[in-house]
Amino acid sequence: MLTYPHILRLYTLDACRTFAPVLYKYFMNYYRWIFFAGYLLLFMSVTSNAQSISGVVTSCADKQPLAGVTVRIAGTNTGGATDHYGKYLISSPASKQGGEYTLEFSFIGMETVRKDVHLSPEAGAGKIDICMEEKSAQLDEVVVEAKSPVQRVKESSFNVVAIDAKSLQNTTLDLAHAMSRVSGVKIRESGGLGSDLHFSLNGFSGRHVKFFLDGVPMEGMGASFQINNIPVNLAERIEIYKGVVPVGFGADAIGGAVNIVTNRQRRTFVDASYSYGSFNTHRSSVNAGYTAKNGFMVELSAFQNYSDNDYWIENAVKDLETGQINSDKVERIKRFHDAYHNETVILRTGFVNRPFADRLVLSLNAGKVYKETQNGVRQDVVYGQKHSRGETLMPSFQYVKRNLFITGLDVNLTANYNQNLTHNIDTATFEYNWRGESKYAGGKIGEQRYQDSEYENKNGNMTFTAHYRINEYHSLILNNVFSSFDRNTRSSPDATLLATDTMPKVSQKNVAGLSYKLNFENRWNVSLFGKHYLQYSKGPKDVSTDTGHTSYAIFSETFTATGYGIAGTYFWKDLQGKLSYEKTYRLPTDNELFGNEELERGSTGLKAENSDNYNLNLSYSHDFNRTHFLYIDAGYILRNTKDYIRRVTDSYSGKYYASHVNHGYVRNVSLEGEIRYSYKNIVSAGLNATSQNIRDNEPETMGASASTTYHARMPNIPYFFASGDLEYVWKNFLRKTNHLSFGYNGNYVHEFPLYSERHGATSKRVVPTQFSHDLSLTYTLGNGRYNITAECKNLTDEKLYDNFSLQKPGRAFYLKVRYFINFLVDHK
Repeated sequence: MLTYPHILRLYTLDACRTFAPVLYKYFMNYYRWIFFAGYLLLFMSVTSNAQSISGVVTSCADKQPLAGVTVRIAGTNTGGATDHYGKYLISSPASKQGGEYTLEFSFIGMETVRKDVHLSPEAGAGKIDICMEEKSAQLDEVVVEAKSPVQRVKESSFNVVAIDAKSLQNTTLDLAHAMSRVSGVKIRESGGLGSDLHFSLNGFSGRHVKFFLDGVPMEGMGASFQINNIPVNLAERIEIYKGVVPVGFGADAIGGAVNIVTNRQRRTFVDASYSYGSFNTHRSSVNAGYTAKNGFMVELSAFQNYSDNDYWIENAVKDLETGQINSDKVERIKRFHDAYHNETVILRTGFVNRPFADRLVLSLNAGKVYKETQNGVRQDVVYGQKHSRGETLMPSFQYVKRNLFITGLDVNLTANYNQNLTHNIDTATFEYNWRGESKYAGGKIGEQRYQDSEYENKNGNMTFTAHYRINEYHSLILNNVFSSFDRNTRSSPDATLLATDTMPKVSQKNVAGLSYKLNFENRWNVSLFGKHYLQYSKGPKDVSTDTGHTSYAIFSETFTATGYGIAGTYFWKDLQGKLSYEKTYRLPTDNELFGNEELERGSTGLKAENSDNYNLNLSYSHDFNRTHFLYIDAGYILRNTKDYIRRVTDSYSGKYYASHVNHGYVRNVSLEGEIRYSYKNIVSAGLNATSQNIRDNEPETMGASASTTYHARMPNIPYFFASGDLEYVWKNFLRKTNHLSFGYNGNYVHEFPLYSERHGATSKRVVPTQFSHDLSLTYTLGNGRYNITAECKNLTDEKLYDNFSLQKPGRAFYLKVRYFINFLVDHK
């Protein structure tokens, strides 16, 4: 077994072997794009005569940068906002070059600053740094002029929803369940804490949707660092892009993308929490950071999750003597072999806000995971000893610099190399049923198959993004993402070694993109973009023509394609309209190509999906005298997808496995809507609903005969679901600065068929209608420094299923305590 020190010794050598041989080849593939970007940049620089004004905005009290400050030129529509580092860049109106200007800086809780500026064509760009004083008025008296990062994301030309994660940090939610409250999002789990999770966005699930952490792809980060075990306290906000994805992410996504944004502001803080609840569930997290005056920073993030997952279910029980299961006799039984725990530590150190870099950070992510397997992909199959464990070590590097060499040129370079080791153990000599009873099975045959093997995944990723703001109206983004995957499998001498275990499993892919954005005085903007996709894969493929046998050979393939798109938005008073189109490709993932060496089999011959995506979105928001706020949003999504990849369940050697297949043409028409209302900061309520009509548009089967499922609804996919939430805050409860809040969240999913509707639908082939309710009560003391939350999930003890026959936990209770302190705020 490889240990962490061993992995560290191999890290540098393996990383060089992975990246070096392909960098030159990819440069040669994309040099035309680079030259085109240079020509376009030169043309726009020459044809644009606007002068730029830039600078940094800080707090006069502690000299720390202020993010989200509104900066505008008085008497015009020209303006912008500061970023996380307090930096801004705006351009003088093209109709008025040179002369006198007045800059206005406004921010919630700060005195508005006005600064007279003189520009001349000979002087070029101007640089204005200012600091802002706190207002003496109370918060309720302040007129909010600045837009939050969440608001700015929502107002982009892409169909995107931004979740303010800070408002959820007193809950026991992980990142996945925080997103389940968004229209179009459906989280499907196979059980309790740590179970397999499939994220669905407008009907596209699994790997159709790409995940990013601060813009860096999360593929290959290991089982200990996934969205269903990362606490919501790690995030500042969550951005969910539906359909068309900005070039800056370099994503090969069809269904959309999710970007988890952590807090990057310069600060010193401690955020610690612990929760305990039903099924012996323990969850804790610690986030702490220190930033010195010279910009040196160190941050620590650590979290752990543990649960026995011993909740009650209902299922027929196998008679071990006869080997029969009486499906008509259902018993209430308790899960007995489903424990899960993971531990993750992330250490970051480096410099921020220095002349040589706005952010230069080295990180180390280390994690461990242990998971018992209670059942297979069907609940009828019971295991009593099968389990797995894994280890992950991932060093990473990030360099961010604004205005590199010239004003307006920002670069972001990240690289990481991850080695994760997974050990699958299935050495039982007994057979089990749901009562926990066992029977000697006659030797080392295992419960699924005798297995005592380790597989080591090596994942590399390098992301480069250059953003050049020519002026306030024109900007360019160039992005390139390269990733690699290599798996090695080892097995104990007496374990069953499959033919595929000794074969190479390699994948390399590169996605390059170029985008041009035109922004007209903050009233409308449009983005044009193109992407180039390249993937090389090599691994085992079943070449047998006999359905009863398998014969594997090494198969390799290279795929290349070009995509393109356009996205635009227009503002009219309180209304915003968005329209976008994209021709996009989605490359098969490592898990789809090679499986997970356990319950999922690989499909090396999978083709890349390609899709034409159309998005239309209308939203209305209005603030009535800073007392009542109303937000209404409606969206229409159309996707025509070819070679659609979907997850299926099949039987092999008498055992059930999951795998992935291409399924011709699929047409997806989705409608979604959301309405939200709030009264001051006391009451807030929201309701959203999603209807998705995903149809099989393939007229023929693989054998060229007429398809019986042509135009039928795709099976095993929810087609209507909704959620609602309500929160009431009792301010200054018992004591000033202490607040009591009550929250409710409800989720509804309409029944959906497991198999195609054309093949008949009995009650046993339908995932039933479900309506669940969650309640929470939170008491915050000392302006949020101390927090206590009590939660009840699934209040009515509803039988919940996300997948056919796989029952989720019933009613559960949790208690969470959280401590938060920001030393920069407290020590003013």
